[in-house]
Amino acid sequence: MRLRLINFAIIVYYCLSALLGRRSKIEEDDDLNQRGKIIVSLTTKPERIAKTWLVAESILRQKKKPDGLILYVARDEFEKESALPRSILSLRKRGLRIVFVQDNLKPHNKYFHAMCAYPKADILTIDDDKIYTPNLVGNLTEYSKKYPGSICAVLVRRIMVKDRLVNSYLNWMIPRKNANPSHALLSLGVGGVLFPSGSLHSDLFDVEQLKDKALLTDDLWIKIMALKQGTKIASAAGMFDYPFISIVGLGKEQLMNLNVLKGQNDVVFKDLLESYQIDIGQLAEG
Repeated sequence: MRLRLINFAIIVYYCLSALLGRRSKIEEDDDLNQRGKIIVSLTTKPERIAKTWLVAESILRQKKKPDGLILYVARDEFEKESALPRSILSLRKRGLRIVFVQDNLKPHNKYFHAMCAYPKADILTIDDDKIYTPNLVGNLTEYSKKYPGSICAVLVRRIMVKDRLVNSYLNWMIPRKNANPSHALLSLGVGGVLFPSGSLHSDLFDVEQLKDKALLTDDLWIKIMALKQGTKIASAAGMFDYPFISIVGLGKEQLMNLNVLKGQNDVVFKDLLESYQIDIGQLAEG
């Protein structure tokens, strides 16, 4: 009930401030593929599209504006623009870009297409079921300056290894404080993740392998590509008291149930480690 009230209060605030003319926007930039540019990227699906405007609105209202905000939607889920609600279409005039993609890579849509189209830019990925605080972009950008070249994430898990055996995903701890860059950390897309240009190995874009091995486990696929590239991950958890607010009314997260509670993450990660010949000892390195 409390979360529903918070959601309602935010919606009222957004609507009232819009009526009063307080509408933040991202200035149009025709050259996003440049070093130092920050692009916020996300994806969504039909059962969530009605409330995706709340996510986009929270990014449009950031204290530090990104250079671009792009929503990627799959053509096989949204045949044409008219299939999208007015609430999301209306945000285009304030800087939101909506891109239809032919190849539906499921959760990978939120980073894959942006990194392909803008390889020189830094990509900040977010999820479609959270309302983000106004300091997300600014805090992550500032934090990343401490660790140039490292991936910076609001939420991470620490991969637990003992006697060169990887413990079950359910036992990987979630630090609540900042943590220095480490190969032992796994970035979690839900909180917001800032990927510097070139931080992931080019095998990231091997669509055939992606679909075969990790179509529904984007965080694990990204982790393997960071390891292959030698890129460490830093936790910025300590910079946020409340990094986001969950949007109610979206139903259970099926991927969470399958990947975490039913152990699919363990199966996928073991296979990826073996397939890409990752040294387990690397996960214990600082």
